[in-house]
Amino acid sequence: MATSRILLISDARDTAVADALKSSGHEITTVPGVDAAIASGATVTSTEVMVVDLAGGVQIAVEACTALRKAVRLTGIPILCISEHDDVEDRILLLETGVDDVIARPFDARELDARAEALAVRLRRSRDLGASDGQDTAIRDRGQRRTIVVFSPKGGAGTTTIAVNIATALAMQVPGTVAVLDLDVQFGQVATHLNITPRLSFRDLTRDPATMSDPTLFVAALDRHGSGLQVLGASATPDVGGEISDASVRTIVTTASAAFQYVVVDAGSVLDARSESAIALATDLVIVLTPEFPAIKAVHAFGELVAGDAEGTAHVSYVLNEIFARELLRLPDIEEALGTKVALTIPYDAFAFLKSVNEGVPVVQGTPRSLAAEQLSRFATRLAGLSSADLSPARRSKRLASLFSRG
Repeated sequence: MATSRILLISDARDTAVADALKSSGHEITTVPGVDAAIASGATVTSTEVMVVDLAGGVQIAVEACTALRKAVRLTGIPILCISEHDDVEDRILLLETGVDDVIARPFDARELDARAEALAVRLRRSRDLGASDGQDTAIRDRGQRRTIVVFSPKGGAGTTTIAVNIATALAMQVPGTVAVLDLDVQFGQVATHLNITPRLSFRDLTRDPATMSDPTLFVAALDRHGSGLQVLGASATPDVGGEISDASVRTIVTTASAAFQYVVVDAGSVLDARSESAIALATDLVIVLTPEFPAIKAVHAFGELVAGDAEGTAHVSYVLNEIFARELLRLPDIEEALGTKVALTIPYDAFAFLKSVNEGVPVVQGTPRSLAAEQLSRFATRLAGLSSADLSPARRSKRLASLFSRG
């Protein structure tokens, strides 16, 4: 049974929220308002979730959550807000304020329990990752050009979400120096995630040898996102994938790396000649998995293939994307199965990612104060060496250049 420590901020006339949480085994401390919550002495070490249940409409909740987010001692504690109405605009407004999750009245006690516990689990994992980060203080050369390839051997892991958010996070810090390439040639959705319509697709560029090979022409051909990110999208229809050769991929990735300081490649989840070519050129390989047995099995097999390579200098990072509200497999068990540490855990945050996909706004832009956005931004910064922030011990140097040699 769950035993999360919850600070309930409530002036509701009923005790439905407190009763539901207590019946699920949570430890509840109830205070009548924000001032009392701040004065209570609660900190990230004594409280795992704050539940806000205030009467008076959405604006009251927004003001309360804004004040909680400004309280230094409460920084980092996830907020679950109880909304009086199931209104989409209200939920979006609360999420933009920095709330981590929203549930509307009337609610199911089991769902309230599940959402509160998911936030608590997320906080615990964040603390564990933060504690492990300090074990390795290696610093990356921020002057080195980096080609970051995001790949998963199992579909549905979220490679596009991660690639887009890494690229956007970097572009927001150093606009004009970052490009994202959509190498998912059949069903690429990078442009959709950024809410742009590409002028020129990956396939179109392969038909223009001059632009494909010349860095200056290449830059001019890309689309520019509002974050400062340069974008090469996938084709609008899936039937043209066969027209893109691995040689063209090598040329495009090489040209992009000459034109930009940071290149992020969404390599999708199909291991073929094209994705192999991109991976072989990577300075960083980000392998994405979800906490389920088929994904772990596929990633383990791919990891063994990577480990068997004999040349190259790419760094490998494993990213765990928590796409389920409930914890299916524990992080230590996943790391034991993989035989390596996980560099980043992206916490479950249904509303933040749903909002992101529906609006075409990356999480690092749309909900920048969410834990998912903070984790992704921090990871991107470490990958690029943009600060002296410590590096996770999860990153291991592997040799990749001859991994896919076709002698």
